[in-house]
Amino acid sequence: MKIETKDAILQDAPLLEAVHESLIQREFLLQLRKIDHVLLGHVASSTNFMSYVDQIVSSICDLLTSNMRPCVFWCDKDLTQWRVLNYKDWPELSDSLGNVRHVPQPLATFVASPSRPFAREHNLSARADWNRWQDVLNEHFLDTCDLVSVQDEDKNWITFCLFSAKLAAESEHRMHFWAVDQIIHSIPQWLNAMVARIKTDARLQEHTNEITGLLQPHAFDHAFDMMLRDARRYFQRLAFLSVLVSKDAQVDELKLLSDTLRDTLRDNDLLANISDYEFIMAMRINQLDDAPIVAQKVQKALQKADPNQVSVLSGGIKIGVALYPEQANQNKLYLASLAAANAVTENVGYRLEYYGKFVKDLDEAYDE
Repeated sequence: MKIETKDAILQDAPLLEAVHESLIQREFLLQLRKIDHVLLGHVASSTNFMSYVDQIVSSICDLLTSNMRPCVFWCDKDLTQWRVLNYKDWPELSDSLGNVRHVPQPLATFVASPSRPFAREHNLSARADWNRWQDVLNEHFLDTCDLVSVQDEDKNWITFCLFSAKLAAESEHRMHFWAVDQIIHSIPQWLNAMVARIKTDARLQEHTNEITGLLQPHAFDHAFDMMLRDARRYFQRLAFLSVLVSKDAQVDELKLLSDTLRDTLRDNDLLANISDYEFIMAMRINQLDDAPIVAQKVQKALQKADPNQVSVLSGGIKIGVALYPEQANQNKLYLASLAAANAVTENVGYRLEYYGKFVKDLDEAYDE
């Protein structure tokens, strides 16, 4: 009986090992999601980029404590200057400021080939092109390097080199590089999120769009908030418009389209482009009957534009109008105007949103 039991256990060994590996992988992924949560918090609070990189390095080391050493490089877009960002962890490779004189050719080639998202360099101890780094690699028994590179907001390169030690056991080797693959695929998401935040922070310092000259969306929001406060205080009416074209406009077309819409404005009206195919407008009106007049004015101006210069106009123009105080705040006004624009069925046209109905004239709302 004991022999039979032992044989059964031996037969189930591969299955038990697979279950064990699955549990380890599950736990690793749970820890990786915790890192996502921590890093998203740093992105949301606009953490300094260097501190953010330090947090990524620290998180990776916590995940794979004994078998990995991350090295993070910065280089300019021309690949002429190289620095180790976490140079305190690699004093052997750089000077006191992190500047690196010699970069292994495979690393430089990888960064110069952005079509390759990832790379893995094997057998570093036997490679002539890593010869100048052999002392530090041998000191830590590092034999494999996984590479991933992302451009920052200035088009310079941030490259993570994840150096791994030699692993004797096949199962340990397999699990380690499975974990490395998970990290390698996460790093671009982590870095791109912070790069996007840095770009957003810079854009929030700008009042107008560099290409169109129109208000940036956040500047529009601020100005409209003041317009809305005045409307509440003095019992004024407002019209909020969404103008949609069929697809993204090219840069030259976007400028002409913006100029066309700007010509329909009065001094205190507001206009912004929130994408290359969507514009929003806000203006004071005296009475409800002014709403279709405003929509018709915008429609006629766009119809007069030369479709050879603004080809996106040939694909259709949809104008939606929402009204204050029928819609009480900016979010409701925007959603109502967007719904009204999407209710347009003709190639060029407009709709007014009035208590859930989409009409061309307010008389239609009362007739139904």
